[in-house]
Amino acid sequence: MTEASDARAVSGRILTLPRLTALAAAGLLVSATISLAADKPAAMKPATHAKAAPKVMTVPDVRHQLFVFASGMLEDAGFGWKVRGSVHGYPANLVVSQSPKPGTRVIDTGEPTITLSLAHGNGVELGQPQDRSPYGASLIRRARHAKSG
Repeated sequence: MTEASDARAVSGRILTLPRLTALAAAGLLVSATISLAADKPAAMKPATHAKAAPKVMTVPDVRHQLFVFASGMLEDAGFGWKVRGSVHGYPANLVVSQSPKPGTRVIDTGEPTITLSLAHGNGVELGQPQDRSPYGASLIRRARHAKSG
């Protein structure tokens, strides 16, 4: 009978060892989770501010310039553009008019669109014309009694 009871004791120890290992691993996992959570900074709620005044932009004068330079100036100033009329947006064509007019103050709507009318320039019209900004453009909203910024 002692052999049977020894066998039971050994098998009981063998089965207990994985259970203890699993229990220790679970304890370490809980401890690590609590430690990491304590190290994280609490999420800050953004402060509520009064609505900022809209930014006002002044339309640059790009008339009498080659289209390649005019489109670059408009993009650098934060404007979108599109070409209207029978003459398309080839680099060597000349800007003859624009809308809105130069000096007009507009609200920054995220790339306000300036419409350009072109005339044929002295250069060759090769490739595909570019009649719109390569990125999105938005509607023009004229500013009323606002300071430019």
